[in-house]
Amino acid sequence: MAAPGGLTELGEHVSRWDERVARVARGLVLPLPPAVADADPGNATELRVPDWPAVPARVRACLGVGRADHLFDARHPSGDTGRSLFQEEYAEWRVVRDADGPVRFELTTELSDYWELLARHTPRRLVELVREFAGDPTPSPAEVFGGHDPFGAASDEDARAEAFSRAFRGVRDSEGNQVAPRGAFNNDERAITCLSRTDNTLGALINLVAASGTPLLVVDEESGERRFPSGSEAISQLPEGAAQDCRASDPLVVERIVRVVTEGRLVRFDDPIGIYIVAVQHQDLLDPEGQPIPEKWLRLTRYGPDLGDGLARPQRLTLEASQDAGIKLSNLRSRRTGERIMSGAQIAELVEVAVYVRVSGPNQLSVDPVVLGQRSLKPCAQRNECEGAERAAARLEA
Repeated sequence: MAAPGGLTELGEHVSRWDERVARVARGLVLPLPPAVADADPGNATELRVPDWPAVPARVRACLGVGRADHLFDARHPSGDTGRSLFQEEYAEWRVVRDADGPVRFELTTELSDYWELLARHTPRRLVELVREFAGDPTPSPAEVFGGHDPFGAASDEDARAEAFSRAFRGVRDSEGNQVAPRGAFNNDERAITCLSRTDNTLGALINLVAASGTPLLVVDEESGERRFPSGSEAISQLPEGAAQDCRASDPLVVERIVRVVTEGRLVRFDDPIGIYIVAVQHQDLLDPEGQPIPEKWLRLTRYGPDLGDGLARPQRLTLEASQDAGIKLSNLRSRRTGERIMSGAQIAELVEVAVYVRVSGPNQLSVDPVVLGQRSLKPCAQRNECEGAERAAARLEA
C-alpha cells in the first residue's frame, strides 16, 4: 500500500506503512466482516467518495455556533486547546492572528501514524518539514522532538517514536486531562503538523469503516416497507465506540458503507488510505469589494505524484492573502452570513474532506441483512451527545 497522499518521503521504508495498516486492522476488537475481508483490488474497483465539512457539526449543535466557533480556536494555560478538545472531523486547524484578527489559516488531515514512521525512519525529513510548516529554519532537531536528540548516540527508532508521540500527540490521562501537552510544533503555537486527537487516527478510521460492514435494513412497523437506515440508526447497532453519532463524518460514512454492503457490495479502502481535501468553497469568502477571493490564495500540499487515477490527494491547506492584496483574512466576509471572518471555523466549514473507498458490483455477498424496527431518533442536541462538549467547554472557559 502506498503512503498517504502518495507521498514518497519514506523511501525504502515505505513498506513500513503497509505493515502499520495491516497491524492496525489486525488489532480491531471484532473481526473484519465479510464485506470488508473479502474485498480486494480485483473485485472492488468502483470509486465512492464519502465527504463531509471539516467544521465539527456536533460541537456547533451542542454549544451554539458563536460559542463553538470561539472555543475551536481557544487556548487555556493548562495546555488544553479548542483544537485538542473539539476538532473531531478528521481535520484539525490553527489560525495565525494579529491585533485585527486572522491572517493565515492552516488545516491538516495527515494521520499521526504516518508521521510516527517518519520519526522512526526518516527523522531528517521530519525536521525539514516541521521547519517548513513553522516558517523558521532555526529549530534544532532536539527542539522539534521535544528535547530528544533524534541523531544522538542514545537515540534509536523506538526512542524517536516515543519522543514524537509526546511532542506531537501529547499525553492525557484516563479522564482526558492533559498530562503532557503537545509541543509547540503541533500545538498551534509555532506550527500545526499532523492530526493529534485519538479519534482522528488511522485506527479510528479503519474501525469506523470495518464496523459499518454489516448489512442493515429498517422496516416500517405499519406499512412493512423496508429502507436503508440513516447514519444515526446504523450507529445505534454498531459496537460501542466504533462511531460517534452527530459528527459530520461518522454518521455519513456509516450510512454510505452500510448502504453499499446492504446492496451486497464488497468494500475496501482505496490505496493509499488517508483523509483528503476534496473541495474548498473559496468563492464564499468575499473581499471588501464583495468579490470572491482569488483561488491563488489557497495552497494545497502534502501529496505525491499522480498515481495514474487522476484523483487529488492533498492533505494540507494554507489560506493567506497574497502580499500584494493589501488585505488580510480578517478583512473578508462570509457570503453565507455576511459576517467578518474572525474564526477558523468560518473557513473550515467551507472545506470538504473525504475518505476514498472502492466497492464491487451488487449482489456479491451472501449475508442476509439485519432488519431493524422503525426507530424515532431525537435531534442530536437533545440527546446525551452534548455532555462531553459542555465539560470540555467549561475547562476552556474556566
